[in-house]
Parts: sequence; C-alpha cells; structure tokens
Amino acid sequence: MVRSAVPFQNSRLFTYVIAAIAMSGYDAVATMQHIGRGVAAEGNPLMASLIHQNAVLFFLVKMSVTAFGLLICYNFSHLRTARLGIKLVVGIYLCLCVYHGMILMLG
Repeated sequence: MVRSAVPFQNSRLFTYVIAAIAMSGYDAVATMQHIGRGVAAEGNPLMASLIHQNAVLFFLVKMSVTAFGLLICYNFSHLRTARLGIKLVVGIYLCLCVYHGMILMLG
C-alpha cells in the first residue's frame, strides 16, 4: 500500500482546500484581466510588481503560495487554528470572486 505525504483526513476540509485553490486561480486570471482593462489594481504590492513583470510568473507564484499555505494548514488540521485558517481563506476568496463578478457585471 502506498501512503500519501498528506493523509486524507477530512473530506469537507479537503473540499474547502480545493475550492480555495480554484478560487485563487480565478482571482489571479480575473485580476490580470481587470488590470489589463484598467478597472482594477492588484492590492498586494509585491504581487503588483510581479504582475507587471511577468503574468505567467505572477500566476505560478500566486497559486504556489496559496496551495502551499493551504496544504500546510490541512496537514495540521487536527489543530483548530489550522481549520479556521482554511475557512478564513475560503471566505476571503469567496468575497474576491463576488468582487470580480461585480466588476464584470457593472464595469
């Protein structure tokens, strides 16, 4: 039997992690589109400089940092703080997705 590096501990929490990673990807693509149209700006100054240098690198860094942080939290999901962190990230990305949707509808 092959053991995975991160054991499958909680299916609901794992679904949250996958959803957050997917929303992070949507946020990255939508941010690049909105910046290209001149209707939004990247809120993170470090990522803002990266997005103007290389869009693919911006996407890869954003996705890597998000996935890495979420997987660390998932690995320590026996701790309440890690579970809350995952749920907080999902909530933040939900708000960002609504924001991007509003820009698309209104702008």
